[in-house]
Amino acid sequence: MKNARFAAVIVSVGLCSATHALAQTPGTGDATPPSATQSTPTPTPPPATASAPAAAESDELLFRFYGTLNPRFVLANGAVESFSQPNASAITAAGNPVYANFPDDSRHSFQVAQSRVGFWLNEKGPLKAQVEIDFVDFTKATPTVASLPRLRIARVDYSFHSVHTVSLGQDWDLHAPLNPHGINLVGALFQSGNSGFMRQQFKYFYTTPSFELGAAVGFPAPNVTPKDAFLEIGALPTFAVRGTYKFGKSRVGASAIATRIPFNFKAPDERFAAAFAAALFSELSPSEHTNIRVELNFGQNSANLGLLTLAQGRAAEDLQELGGYISVRQVLTGMHSVYGMAGYQKVLEPSKVVPSYDNPPTGSATLSGTGPGMLHNGTVRLGYEIKPIRRLAFVLEGFLFQSHFQLQPADVGNFNANRTTLGLETGAILTF
Repeated sequence: MKNARFAAVIVSVGLCSATHALAQTPGTGDATPPSATQSTPTPTPPPATASAPAAAESDELLFRFYGTLNPRFVLANGAVESFSQPNASAITAAGNPVYANFPDDSRHSFQVAQSRVGFWLNEKGPLKAQVEIDFVDFTKATPTVASLPRLRIARVDYSFHSVHTVSLGQDWDLHAPLNPHGINLVGALFQSGNSGFMRQQFKYFYTTPSFELGAAVGFPAPNVTPKDAFLEIGALPTFAVRGTYKFGKSRVGASAIATRIPFNFKAPDERFAAAFAAALFSELSPSEHTNIRVELNFGQNSANLGLLTLAQGRAAEDLQELGGYISVRQVLTGMHSVYGMAGYQKVLEPSKVVPSYDNPPTGSATLSGTGPGMLHNGTVRLGYEIKPIRRLAFVLEGFLFQSHFQLQPADVGNFNANRTTLGLETGAILTF
């Protein structure tokens, strides 16, 4: 009866509705948490046949509110971009010299939109639900009160056995489950080695203390237009698998995701192509104070699947790519920690990449929707963190981006396609 009543609560608040979300890490108690940030459901053991009074069950926590406040100051010596948008809301690359304003001039911004809030319903029970929002809008450079909520997670989990769990809704993709450390929670080395993202999907997990096997069926990619298109009509769902071996506080694993997508849907030259990605990942804790996260990935047309990578195929071409990252965090004392990370993503046939922008006859360049438009993208970040109390961290993080853009023929002689940008992000991360 308790589960039935809880199911009615879930349905009544509409937890199964999901909209488009663009990136990043769940809330956590640490600024650069020692555990994996793209978490998977942990099966709840069957209730013990304890002799606790019935009143104790009714007192079980049904609702838990949580959040992460992330005010940041960003300084850069040149243009930067956040998922192709020329601003510092969640930096993923140096700025495209054609699309950005004054690409060689230094700039700064204040950002709070990576803050997020959420809640769990019946978190300790076999049937539970989670909703989480943040306030990022990559089309707004420094929005202040113009920030709007953005749905990140809306999911329902059910552990019907001690080792079996199913999950339905919008959540982190089953594929590529790790994220790097750092203050840029939404940028997080995406498009430079980190390939995971969000998806609307149905997931299943078989979990033991030393092994986890997962499988998922999901929607191919977001469609933010008002009409059903080839994603709803012509494409197959995505199919993903993941296996993880766990030992102590460490884990290693492999994952893959694939489907078939149409190009020029219903046109005479319609073409169907394979879109897939595979990844090897590990999170190692060689000591109590050291955490290392690694990902290596390979894919074809993987950006067409909503993954935050570089290879976006089109009607005439399939694009393949290779990338990965390493992120290391070391606690020096109880209050002081340092961390560093490096990531790189590269399209294997650069001649097939098309620019991410168009040059209209009148006016400035506009994004064309043809993908990131980069041949390769590399990132290095170094950070220092001080935690005066457990839930508060002050972070100082320097970054370097080296990005190579594909330019329109008319721009090749006027702009340098290789862009290098140095900068600094500093601020606080408060979790509750």
